[in-house]
Amino acid sequence: MSTTSEQPAVVPPPLPRTGFAITSLVLGIVAVCLSFLVMGALLGLIGLVFGLIQFRRRGSPKTMAWWGVSLSVLGLLASIGFGVLYFEFFKRFEAAMESATGTDLTQWEGVTAPDFTVTALDGTKTTLSTLKGKRVILDFWATWCPPCRKEIPHLVRLAKETSRDDLVIIGISSEEEPTLRSFVGKNGMNYPVASARSLPAPYESVESIPTTFFIDRHGVIQKVVVGYHDFDSLKEQALNKDWEGTPKDRPEATGSSLTVSDHPLQPVPAWSKEVPGALAMCAGDWYGDGQQEILVADNRQQLHILGGDGSEKNTLPIAGTFTMIECGRHKTRGPRLLGYSNWGHEVVVMDSQGKRLWSYGSLSGVDGAHWGDLDGDGTDELIVGMNGGGGLHVVDADGKTRWKASLGNVWNQAVVSARTNQPALVFATEAGGSVHVFDAQGQLLRTIRPQGKYCAQMSAAAVTDQGTIQAIAIGGGRTIAFDPLGEIAWSTSAIQDHGAWRTVSFAVGDLTGDGRRQWAFLEASGDLVIASAQGEKLCAIPDQKGISAFAIANRSGTGGLLVTLRSGAMRAYRFTPSPITASAGKVENAR
Repeated sequence: MSTTSEQPAVVPPPLPRTGFAITSLVLGIVAVCLSFLVMGALLGLIGLVFGLIQFRRRGSPKTMAWWGVSLSVLGLLASIGFGVLYFEFFKRFEAAMESATGTDLTQWEGVTAPDFTVTALDGTKTTLSTLKGKRVILDFWATWCPPCRKEIPHLVRLAKETSRDDLVIIGISSEEEPTLRSFVGKNGMNYPVASARSLPAPYESVESIPTTFFIDRHGVIQKVVVGYHDFDSLKEQALNKDWEGTPKDRPEATGSSLTVSDHPLQPVPAWSKEVPGALAMCAGDWYGDGQQEILVADNRQQLHILGGDGSEKNTLPIAGTFTMIECGRHKTRGPRLLGYSNWGHEVVVMDSQGKRLWSYGSLSGVDGAHWGDLDGDGTDELIVGMNGGGGLHVVDADGKTRWKASLGNVWNQAVVSARTNQPALVFATEAGGSVHVFDAQGQLLRTIRPQGKYCAQMSAAAVTDQGTIQAIAIGGGRTIAFDPLGEIAWSTSAIQDHGAWRTVSFAVGDLTGDGRRQWAFLEASGDLVIASAQGEKLCAIPDQKGISAFAIANRSGTGGLLVTLRSGAMRAYRFTPSPITASAGKVENAR
């Protein structure tokens, strides 16, 4: 009998303990990828802890842990760096927003420039009053300010092309001299630069930069402009003829230039309607018959189409839930509807049946969108303002980008369609608070700072049948109307709501049927004001601060219809002439 000896069981060697190392590596990779969102700091910190635990385990592999720790530390540091960057941006943005209630520096135009003395970086002292007989540019700027840096080469060129006996340029910053000295040397600034903080009014009131004072040969402030300007604009202002008329010793007080009309309008309630869950409203010629309907989008993704009498002509599904909508038109395919939510990530374009045609978006978010016929062919293009530094985009009828303007964050935008013998114009406000005007091809025509204010909310339209264009903006607690060249038509108090730029701020339309269009907007009192392009206050509907939207629907052959929306409740008004009041023609006091 034979016996078989049993072989001992083979025990496999223990697997290397790498769980903590793998976790550290994964967290490190994710931390680096998400560092721009700052949350990578937390993931990097956790990954670092897991990597260090792996190092303390005896007999475990360390290579993967080293990678995990390295990437975690990199993600942590990168997140901290982005956090510092965002914090600095927030501080500068907050400072810019605070300038919205700042002094109107344009009131100093025509005033003898107050005297001061500054010491340039080379030690030379300059007293403003000793420069009489020469033109002077005072440029208030900072090294960290992108529009300032963009403008400096133009000032350098201007200094090269003009005689110091005719034009003196002085750059003034509140930064420390070492910071300025380094920047001036690197950028070849060939004009005096000084560090100064304590200067008399109006220089002490400069809150937005760049701010540029143009002073004539008699020492009179000719012009004050805020924001970036190109070389030709700077040269034109610098070499302009001297101030005409007698200089003023001090600025005149600026109040409202909106006057009570001697032909006021009386609002007459036309109809009311409840649309449960209504989120957005606009006016548009949905059926192509020259009559504008009222379009209302609700939270059930339904579009309600209302006639001029308030009757519901149709209801159809739409491709999303939107807080903003606007009606446009394609010359062969009929009406189009855009829809978006502010700080959402796309603008959705739909056809007359509410079907999604295409969308245009950005990960950084969308701040606004409008239709406008840029080339006069009967089909509207789309302009889109982007958040997160995305700038202004113009998109054709098929959703393809035509051009972009690098403006950083774009708050509000407007487009005035092309007409016979009149090209289209595109307007936009951005994080610097200026209004930029572009032609249909994206060429920057000019940058405007209405009354020196920081502007976010704005609109623009042709206000007469002849095509007269007017823009309107809110800045410094004022509603300001101006033309495309920046000439102010009128101003009045504005609603004190810094978040109002996220919703409807203005409506424009012909309420009287005479071919002239009026503006509707909220005053500081909360009244919904109707004003003419010429600066007449035609009407005020009281206690409207709580409305979420308002629109004017033009009705061919009759006066238009003003419709308001508040928590699903719609109210429509028509307007009739009122008896002449005792206050007719009186200029309103500033609030």
